[in-house]
Amino acid sequence: MYRLLVIMLSAVLIAGCGNLKTSDFLSRTGDALSKIGQRAPVADLDQEIKPLFDQPYIDPLTEYLQRYGADSARTAQLGQVRAERERRCAAIARRYNTSGITETGLASYRRGYSFSCPQDVAAYEARLEAMQPQPAPKPVLQPVSEPPSDDSEVHDDDTQKVAVSPQLNDCYLLTRIRNFSDALKACRGPAEDGAAGAQASMAQIQSALGNYESAYRWARQAAPESGQGAYLLGEMYAQGRGVAQDKNAAAKWFRTAIGLGYAGAENALDNLASATAGANAN
Repeated sequence: MYRLLVIMLSAVLIAGCGNLKTSDFLSRTGDALSKIGQRAPVADLDQEIKPLFDQPYIDPLTEYLQRYGADSARTAQLGQVRAERERRCAAIARRYNTSGITETGLASYRRGYSFSCPQDVAAYEARLEAMQPQPAPKPVLQPVSEPPSDDSEVHDDDTQKVAVSPQLNDCYLLTRIRNFSDALKACRGPAEDGAAGAQASMAQIQSALGNYESAYRWARQAAPESGQGAYLLGEMYAQGRGVAQDKNAAAKWFRTAIGLGYAGAENALDNLASATAGANAN
């Protein structure tokens, strides 16, 4: 070390830098030497997510999204992981929906994929419910002396309900298999009529298409009644997509999603709190 200092001092003096104070020179030289061998830490985020794609399970993808969902430095990686999770959820949905809609299938679907693919599970359950035979309405007995009432409006309402239910089922299923062009057609009518589930699906579709402002508007409408809508709205606030980033608002809507029983919202809230605490500590 001392030999190196002597050599550097001699070089400066020979070069005609005698007007540099010795104390300044030694200070600067010491600073330079202290940095020898040091390397700036480089976060290889692409390498970080590679193991997620190499393993076959879907829950690690969801755990990564929840852990780092509020980290703006990982925006590109979060997009890749989210797309991979949606691809796997869609593949799982196709497998379950083509193998028959049964109570046993629903139990298996819930057990294996409620955490990462809750919308798929909900769509499967809705299709199963739609397949159940509807009980015939009981006739209303009236006195013979009175004429039968005109119940045409009741029949019209019943017909409308039967027509809307399959449309909602199509909305959920088409959304989950990422057939967004047909899903938009199936979901828009029920969503505009106030069906919170369809509004949440519209938010998911628009977000997947990159139309974040539209996604935000639909999620905002769905959030008070839909756990999925509240969760999506929380993610938008956490990541600043379609709306200015607001961690407090994100926490509020994650709590709403928890209250509505949405799987994964509690972990999302915990991860948001951890990320916020870490940012404040730095």
